[in-house]
Amino acid sequence: MLSVEEALAELGRTDTRLVDHARLAWEALSGGGGPETVTQWRVQQFCWFELAAADRLAGRRWPLAEGLAALLDGLGLGRYAGIARSSTTREVLLAADQSNGGGHTLADRASQRSGIHPPDTELVTWRGRCGPVEATLYELVADRLEIAVVLGDLQPGTRGWRDQQAELTLAVLTTPHPAFDDRPPYEALVAERVHRWVRRPRSTTRTGLLAPLERRLLSRVDPGMAAPARSLLRPMDWLLTEIHEDGLPLTAAGYLPPRTVARALDELGWRDEIVGPASREVDAYPVLVLRESATRLGLVRRRSGRLVRTQSGRAAVADGRTLWLEVAAGLVGPEDSALATAWEVVLAVLEPGDSVPEQDVRALVQSVVAESGWRLAGRRDPVGVDTAPLFFAVLRELRWLELVEESGALLDRRLQARPGAGDLFRAALRHRVLHTAQG
Repeated sequence: MLSVEEALAELGRTDTRLVDHARLAWEALSGGGGPETVTQWRVQQFCWFELAAADRLAGRRWPLAEGLAALLDGLGLGRYAGIARSSTTREVLLAADQSNGGGHTLADRASQRSGIHPPDTELVTWRGRCGPVEATLYELVADRLEIAVVLGDLQPGTRGWRDQQAELTLAVLTTPHPAFDDRPPYEALVAERVHRWVRRPRSTTRTGLLAPLERRLLSRVDPGMAAPARSLLRPMDWLLTEIHEDGLPLTAAGYLPPRTVARALDELGWRDEIVGPASREVDAYPVLVLRESATRLGLVRRRSGRLVRTQSGRAAVADGRTLWLEVAAGLVGPEDSALATAWEVVLAVLEPGDSVPEQDVRALVQSVVAESGWRLAGRRDPVGVDTAPLFFAVLRELRWLELVEESGALLDRRLQARPGAGDLFRAALRHRVLHTAQG
């Protein structure tokens, strides 16, 4: 194989027009390394994403790709040269020239079809903006998938190939690797994610609150035996069990029927929580919150005037461990919002199992939301009256999922996680760290 300089010299003798383009493209692709540093992932990333995103290269993107292709041919890397000069690359770069930022959808689809794009798994959802450990591991997975494609072990587009792709990804994540001190790379990824999550900028109050959790979030939280897991989530288990295979008929207004509302109040012991008649769901606040929570968690949905279990809901009703895991996965939610911030604060405070004054938790929510830069009610610095609805939105759901206990008088109320709920809260926070796009 020729060296890079030899290949550039050879290219200069045959096509001087491309030499400068080839040199610039190579430096950006390899970072000064040799031919051994080239991988399919790096070529695709450079041609489909980096070139397309560089506004300063408008009008020069395709010549740079052509130059790179010619150089890769000279280095004996014909398969990679084919990617650089492919119709896909040309379409992506043409779209980028026509509209700054254009071509990203085409590039993303092409990357997915290539088979080497690391898929999200139950262990992690990859981030575009990530730390150095995750970036290294992402490329390591892509390289392993490339090998499988080249050998024919993984054939994109064939039946079951995505499941096989996920299995290969999990194998890389969990197999000890020399680059990670002969430990499973996933351990280093979790540590980096947790560290960055705890120390997100702007809110020192948030960092101080989450820092004690950092070590505890490194380890996976096991839901334990099915029966205790189901018992912890008694109201949600009741609702899912109440829904038959063909669903539960709803009223014309889309609420639970009065008979189901009455059964919920009696069988869950909530009758004394209601003032006045409660034959309708809108009058039975705990039942309303329970159904809304089940919907938000993705366990139920409306279909043709009936409340039906989703695929996740059907799995949850069959297995208490699955129910526990589904609730943990959806409790905080994937979005980056002021409400999600409130969830993080409340769960972090309650996770240790200590009894804490409600007013203190509300104050922490207000401080963290304000310091994190969220604007509520049009205010640059939201005050307690603005953030109180966030706190109570979290509390009402925890209350009627029966995951929190309240004690004391109204003005001196204290909150405490129910026995076993602390593990669920920790699992919910860990899931948020590993499966959200935010840093």
